[in-house]
Amino acid sequence: MVRYGNVMGSRGSVIPFFLERRHSGVLPITDPAMTRFNISLQEGVDMVRWALNNARGGELFVPKIPS
Repeated sequence: MVRYGNVMGSRGSVIPFFLERRHSGVLPITDPAMTRFNISLQEGVDMVRWALNNARGGELFVPKIPS
């Protein structure tokens, strides 16, 4: 299994929601202390491919990505 942050350009990305809300002046955030981690769609694909090639079974892959 691969677990990572917000994948920009994916159907589940929160970015379109944030862009839509920016005009209202209010950006709802779950928790002010929360940090969002973003990766590109290509980085997400590369991580999944890497995991498929390197998994032995039962691992959880969580890449270190910038916030």
